[in-house]
Amino acid sequence: MSLAALTSYWGLNLTQAAIVLLPGVAHARWLDTLRSRWLLIAGPAAAVIGLTFLPAVAAVLARDLSLVALVFVPPLAALGIAWALRWPNPWLVILIPALVAVAWSAPESPIGESAALLLVALSCVALAVVVVAVLPRTVVKIGIVVWAAADLSLALSHGLVEASRAISHAVPPIAPQLQLQRVVIGGASMEYADLFLAATLGAILAAEARNRATAALVVAVVAMSLAAFLFVTDVIPATVPVAVALAVEELRRRYGRRVAVQGTTRTGAPRRANA
Repeated sequence: MSLAALTSYWGLNLTQAAIVLLPGVAHARWLDTLRSRWLLIAGPAAAVIGLTFLPAVAAVLARDLSLVALVFVPPLAALGIAWALRWPNPWLVILIPALVAVAWSAPESPIGESAALLLVALSCVALAVVVVAVLPRTVVKIGIVVWAAADLSLALSHGLVEASRAISHAVPPIAPQLQLQRVVIGGASMEYADLFLAATLGAILAAEARNRATAALVVAVVAMSLAAFLFVTDVIPATVPVAVALAVEELRRRYGRRVAVQGTTRTGAPRRANA
């Protein structure tokens, strides 16, 4: 891998970390209906996601997934910018068609790649906010860890390259120049799932009213450190930094609770009367 490609990948790493800071907290009545049926939604979705880890299945589903991304990313991006962002602005929805047009007309130019990246990032924020609002947060956290563990397992068994290649190279039949199931900057690329998990981590921390700066920093540092492996392999599991950041945040939360309990115990302990 060239130094230019490594620099491009570092740019994607920083983007992935920044996405942790973007999600807001969902407030909508229609989420209550989905929340009551979360298992019916999560079950099939988890099955499809799990199947994509099998290279043979990923090769079969890749084209369909690229078409699904083409159809759903733009409206999800609109939902993200109007409702799911930390600072939503419904008036900015008018930018979405322009971003699609730029990404479509100049897919290999820096401005086209940036437009596609923005579309994918905004859609990831919207989808993550809905997922965190609908599913129990413990389930979502376990899902992040399992997803990253599966990626890491495939990487160690040298199966991640084959599984990722099928999805990354797939093109939708109606717009082969526009791939929204991944993002590309220069000579580096990152799959939709890598950005989606970062947005999911941010949505979890937002829902729990926790600061996200440390988590974003951990994602950036771990991801940029792992990028060095691109000199000896073509694909690295970019979901792992998100799982590491989640683990750090959970440890920080437990430590903070322990300190708070100890402080309360000391403050509330009765004093002995002087003789």
